[in-house]
Amino acid sequence: MSIDFYAILAHDTWPTTIAVEKCLANQHFPVLIKRFPVFAPAKVVTNGALVTVDGKDAYLEGELYPASLAPADVADINERIGNAGGTFRIAPNDIVISMRTRTPAEARAATYTIASLIICFDAYGFEPQGNTHGRGHFAKSLVAGAETLKGL
Repeated sequence: MSIDFYAILAHDTWPTTIAVEKCLANQHFPVLIKRFPVFAPAKVVTNGALVTVDGKDAYLEGELYPASLAPADVADINERIGNAGGTFRIAPNDIVISMRTRTPAEARAATYTIASLIICFDAYGFEPQGNTHGRGHFAKSLVAGAETLKGL
């Protein structure tokens, strides 16, 4: 079973790897980045993120893309957010990153990473399995969930 996480950022706010590392450190999240996807405005980037969480490597499989390149995915996410009571909608020029996790360590790393994108770069987060979404309150719930996975 896998759990997916998404973060949506305005088109001009995709952070550098160094900026994400700094955010994780400033939040005291136990994640170190080894490789983080670099946004490419004309394609879907599929190399995911390689991180270390609690001293263990974790690969966060996923995609990074401009919303305009995946209209069906964007329509599905927008519909699900709307059905869950949210008013946020992904715009065609927004940037979407997904992270797919299969282990507790991967889920822990992804939740901290998505939370950092929300906290430091004003991303909008979405977790489709629970239809949970948002910004500040959602980031706090991700962090709380990550804490429960420690040591699993």
